[in-house]
Amino acid sequence: MIRLKDLLIEQFGRIDSELILATTLVLEAGGEGSNGMLAVAHVINNRAKENHNAWGTNPVKQVLQPYQFSMWNDYNAGSEKWGDVLKRAQGRTDQWSYALPLAKQLRAGSISSKDITLGATFYYNPKTANKDSLGFTKHPDYVQTKTIGRHVFGTLINKSADTKKQAAVKQATNINKSTTHIVKSGDTLSGLATKYKITVQQLKQINGLTSDNIKI
Repeated sequence: MIRLKDLLIEQFGRIDSELILATTLVLEAGGEGSNGMLAVAHVINNRAKENHNAWGTNPVKQVLQPYQFSMWNDYNAGSEKWGDVLKRAQGRTDQWSYALPLAKQLRAGSISSKDITLGATFYYNPKTANKDSLGFTKHPDYVQTKTIGRHVFGTLINKSADTKKQAAVKQATNINKSTTHIVKSGDTLSGLATKYKITVQQLKQINGLTSDNIKI
């Protein structure tokens, strides 16, 4: 029986959506620290933006899809109650204090930090993932975008279509695999774009910049 779809109205009425998101971040990636939780938040946000598998543009709806986020498996199987799930997450005090404000941003649909996953809609731990669950990595449109801690991130790109977004993600992926630039005095976006053979706009997208100013 699929129980996740009933979570929002369980027990004493509607459960706070932000608690569901924060709990997901802590129990999915709290062991990876703040960067791990931030990365998972961006995956959820990216899925919502793309209406991943027509599951909705609401981050909570994306989270509550069965068998997408393994921390919900025991709850979904009926071997764990929501109160126990929440207690486990809140028990990780430092992680919870970071995850809750991030969950508020995620619920609002606007994460203040740049997308460190470079547009990922999937992630997995190569050491613990069930091989049967990694079918998406065999898809001809799958592109690995980033490795953060123990997790590998990626997304599906329609390679037959030529759009600015897809070109930017492909370029970002190529640069991410080989290049880290430490900004020094005299550097400019236009100069760096020329050096790395990309456009200024792509450089800004890769680094989550909203202005033309860069700092040492």
